Amino acid sequence: MQYGSLERRIATALDGFPNLRRGVKFLYQRCNYLLSGKSAVSVDLRPECSIRPVLQGVQGDPGCFFGYFDKSPWSPCSRYYLLHVLSEESGGRVRLACYDFETNDTTVFQESRAWNYQQGCMLQWQPGDGLKVVFNDVVGRRLVARIVDPFSGTEEALLDAPIQVLSPDGKTALSLNYKRLYRLRPEYGYAPEVNNFSADMEPTGDGIWKVDLLSGTTCLILSLEQLTTFQPRQDMRGAAHKVNHLLYSPGGERFAFMHRWIGPKGKFSRLYTANADGSDLRLLADDRMVSHYAWKDSGQLLAWARKEPWGDHYYLFEDPSGTFRIIGEGVFDLHGDGHPGFSPDGRWIVTDTYPDKARMRALLLWDTHRERVVTVGRFFAPWRFDEAQRCDLHPRWHPNGKMLSIDSVHEGIRRTYVINVEQIVAS
Repeated sequence: MQYGSLERRIATALDGFPNLRRGVKFLYQRCNYLLSGKSAVSVDLRPECSIRPVLQGVQGDPGCFFGYFDKSPWSPCSRYYLLHVLSEESGGRVRLACYDFETNDTTVFQESRAWNYQQGCMLQWQPGDGLKVVFNDVVGRRLVARIVDPFSGTEEALLDAPIQVLSPDGKTALSLNYKRLYRLRPEYGYAPEVNNFSADMEPTGDGIWKVDLLSGTTCLILSLEQLTTFQPRQDMRGAAHKVNHLLYSPGGERFAFMHRWIGPKGKFSRLYTANADGSDLRLLADDRMVSHYAWKDSGQLLAWARKEPWGDHYYLFEDPSGTFRIIGEGVFDLHGDGHPGFSPDGRWIVTDTYPDKARMRALLLWDTHRERVVTVGRFFAPWRFDEAQRCDLHPRWHPNGKMLSIDSVHEGIRRTYVINVEQIVAS
């Protein structure tokens, strides 16, 4: 039921024709689904694993989710779980809530107008003392980030820029232009009109900002102009540029990010790392395709990318040298692109897949010691949850390394779940 190597080669050949590729993909996926037959099950889970929704659905409930795969919904003490709660009468807002595993109570503490289905409003726990959360919002026609006590709803700080990722010490953040993202990739940007960001900011004044959470000051540390003049390529000419998926290393000394441009020759992506202040820029992957990535430790970065002549694989890069090796060649990479993450002990890699021909998404574990792949489960994705409405599993590890968090729509409603994989990782 998986898409094979020939189909992937055809998709790669169509990279230079994005509109044609989109149309061919749309028709081919639907034809394959009709031929494969509707999935007989909504979820197929290994018998030694268990799954539970964080919130039980009720009739008419539009659902809930956590968000992106590079953040943890669990509080540092693991008692609380963050989530976005949807509402049919939201007025463009999403409600932000905190679930208590000990009491089974859910507290809605704020709302946000700056959100999307893929990454939410970047809702996340702030590292450091106390239990505070950070999220993006629109206040007075300005795109901002707010620091809030989720139990009282009290606002601790209001930052004059949105955040993408928090440093491990919780003192700084990295920011980007979500309005540019909305124009070039709507499912990752924010729709509300604001005054402090626009989709057409000059390349000299747009890019990656560093935000001081204590003083609230912001500083542009890498501009789009710098990126387009760093080892420039011919296909950059006449293209629209953006950055996305900023990710601090576990120690906070460096960060990774993707530079992507879309122009007459199609879509291209680069993978970079840099020091926390934007200096010592390093180019790790520059063969057109880079997708998702995760730090293993402060010196190693795992990414689904293309490196010629080896092709598309999971590559483990050494940073900053750029040397690399392929992970799970011919086994793990047969499942294609996903959203990877390392277990707390570094042994296991969790990732997911996009829907196969029967619209089933797989949740996978890769054992780096024994070099084997374990399919934890497969989850049905109804067609109405597609394109900007899609719901990737976006797996995330519990701090104890025995449970996973996912978002899924296999029950016909968007919901966030916890899966126990203790017996697998202990075997």
